[in-house]
Amino acid sequence: MKIKKQVFLLLPVLVILFDLSGCSKDDNSPASGFDYPVSSLYGTWKVTQVGTIDWMYETTTATFKSNGTYIGVGYFGDGAGTYTAKDSTIRCYVSGEFYCKYIVHSLTGKMAVLKMYDSETSSTYIQLTCQKQ
Repeated sequence: MKIKKQVFLLLPVLVILFDLSGCSKDDNSPASGFDYPVSSLYGTWKVTQVGTIDWMYETTTATFKSNGTYIGVGYFGDGAGTYTAKDSTIRCYVSGEFYCKYIVHSLTGKMAVLKMYDSETSSTYIQLTCQKQ
Protein backbone atom coordinates (compact mmCIF):
# COMPACT_ATOMS: atom_id res chain seq x y z
CA MET A 1 0.00 0.00 0.00
CA LYS A 2 2.83 2.41 0.87
CA ILE A 3 4.63 1.75 -2.46
CA LYS A 4 1.41 2.30 -4.39
CA LYS A 5 0.91 5.67 -2.65
CA GLN A 6 4.51 6.74 -3.39
CA VAL A 7 4.17 5.81 -7.07
CA PHE A 8 0.87 7.67 -7.25
CA LEU A 9 2.47 10.80 -5.74
CA LEU A 10 5.56 10.51 -7.96
CA LEU A 11 3.61 10.08 -11.21
CA PRO A 12 2.70 13.78 -11.69
CA VAL A 13 6.37 14.76 -11.15
CA LEU A 14 7.53 12.23 -13.75
CA VAL A 15 4.92 13.43 -16.24
CA ILE A 16 6.00 17.05 -15.80
CA LEU A 17 9.72 16.21 -16.11
CA PHE A 18 9.10 14.04 -19.17
CA ASP A 19 7.05 16.79 -20.82
CA LEU A 20 9.61 19.52 -20.05
CA SER A 21 12.50 17.46 -21.34
CA GLY A 22 10.85 17.11 -24.73
CA CYS A 23 12.03 13.53 -24.97
CA SER A 24 8.80 11.89 -25.96
CA LYS A 25 8.96 9.53 -28.89
CA ASP A 26 6.81 11.79 -31.09
CA ASP A 27 9.17 14.76 -30.66
CA ASN A 28 12.11 13.07 -32.34
CA SER A 29 10.43 10.72 -34.76
CA PRO A 30 7.63 10.96 -37.29
CA ALA A 31 4.17 11.03 -35.80
CA SER A 32 2.83 7.52 -35.47
CA GLY A 33 1.17 6.40 -38.69
CA PHE A 34 1.22 9.92 -40.21
CA ASP A 35 2.42 10.28 -43.75
CA TYR A 36 1.60 13.02 -46.25
CA PRO A 37 2.26 13.61 -49.92
CA VAL A 38 5.31 15.85 -50.30
CA SER A 39 3.34 17.95 -52.78
CA SER A 40 1.23 19.21 -49.86
CA LEU A 41 4.33 21.18 -48.72
CA TYR A 42 4.81 23.05 -51.98
CA GLY A 43 4.11 26.75 -51.63
CA THR A 44 4.63 29.51 -49.10
CA TRP A 45 3.78 28.98 -45.43
CA LYS A 46 3.36 31.93 -43.06
CA VAL A 47 3.83 31.63 -39.28
CA THR A 48 0.59 32.63 -37.53
CA GLN A 49 1.28 31.35 -34.00
CA VAL A 50 4.26 30.40 -31.87
CA GLY A 51 3.13 28.05 -29.16
CA THR A 52 -0.35 29.29 -28.32
CA ILE A 53 0.42 32.97 -28.92
CA ASP A 54 -0.57 34.77 -32.13
CA TRP A 55 2.51 35.85 -34.10
CA MET A 56 2.52 39.66 -34.18
CA TYR A 57 6.13 40.21 -35.18
CA GLU A 58 7.96 40.34 -38.49
CA THR A 59 6.24 38.40 -41.25
CA THR A 60 7.94 35.01 -41.26
CA THR A 61 7.56 32.56 -44.14
CA ALA A 62 9.08 29.46 -45.67
CA THR A 63 8.55 28.56 -49.30
CA PHE A 64 9.05 24.91 -50.30
CA LYS A 65 9.50 24.23 -54.01
CA SER A 66 8.96 20.99 -55.91
CA ASN A 67 12.64 20.88 -56.95
CA GLY A 68 13.75 20.34 -53.32
CA THR A 69 14.74 23.95 -52.59
CA TYR A 70 13.30 26.35 -50.04
CA ILE A 71 13.50 30.02 -49.12
CA GLY A 72 13.07 31.29 -45.58
CA VAL A 73 12.28 34.93 -44.80
CA GLY A 74 11.67 36.72 -41.51
CA TYR A 75 12.29 36.36 -37.82
CA PHE A 76 14.30 33.11 -37.96
CA GLY A 77 16.57 34.45 -40.69
CA ASP A 78 16.59 35.06 -44.42
CA GLY A 79 18.16 32.48 -46.65
CA ALA A 80 17.78 29.63 -49.06
CA GLY A 81 18.79 26.04 -49.27
CA THR A 82 17.51 22.53 -49.87
CA TYR A 83 15.18 20.24 -47.95
CA THR A 84 14.22 16.61 -47.66
CA ALA A 85 10.83 15.35 -46.55
CA LYS A 86 10.12 11.84 -45.32
CA ASP A 87 7.19 10.62 -43.22
CA SER A 88 6.47 13.69 -41.08
CA THR A 89 10.03 15.06 -40.87
CA ILE A 90 11.34 17.93 -42.98
CA ARG A 91 15.09 18.58 -42.81
CA CYS A 92 16.47 21.87 -44.14
CA TYR A 93 20.04 22.52 -45.25
CA VAL A 94 21.97 25.69 -46.12
CA SER A 95 25.13 25.27 -48.22
CA GLY A 96 24.86 21.53 -47.64
CA GLU A 97 24.95 21.92 -43.83
CA PHE A 98 22.02 20.98 -41.57
CA TYR A 99 20.03 24.10 -40.57
CA CYS A 100 16.85 22.87 -38.87
CA LYS A 101 14.20 20.20 -38.87
CA TYR A 102 10.44 20.28 -38.55
CA ILE A 103 8.23 17.51 -37.25
CA VAL A 104 4.78 17.86 -38.79
CA HIS A 105 2.08 17.10 -36.25
CA SER A 106 -0.84 18.09 -38.42
CA LEU A 107 -1.19 19.15 -42.01
CA THR A 108 -4.71 19.78 -43.24
CA GLY A 109 -5.26 21.77 -46.40
CA LYS A 110 -3.86 25.20 -45.68
CA MET A 111 -2.97 24.77 -41.99
CA ALA A 112 0.02 23.05 -40.40
CA VAL A 113 1.29 22.57 -36.85
CA LEU A 114 5.03 21.90 -36.65
CA LYS A 115 7.74 21.53 -34.08
CA MET A 116 10.93 23.27 -35.19
CA TYR A 117 14.31 22.01 -33.94
CA ASP A 118 17.62 23.79 -34.61
CA SER A 119 19.64 20.60 -34.13
CA GLU A 120 19.29 16.97 -35.17
CA THR A 121 19.81 15.82 -31.59
CA SER A 122 18.13 18.59 -29.60
CA SER A 123 14.99 17.89 -27.62
CA THR A 124 14.21 21.62 -27.47
CA TYR A 125 11.73 22.90 -30.00
CA ILE A 126 9.46 25.77 -30.96
CA GLN A 127 5.88 24.90 -31.89
CA LEU A 128 4.71 26.78 -34.97
CA THR A 129 1.27 27.08 -36.50
CA CYS A 130 1.44 28.07 -40.17
CA GLN A 131 -1.02 28.98 -42.88
CA LYS A 132 -0.42 28.31 -46.55
CA GLN A 133 -0.53 31.50 -48.60
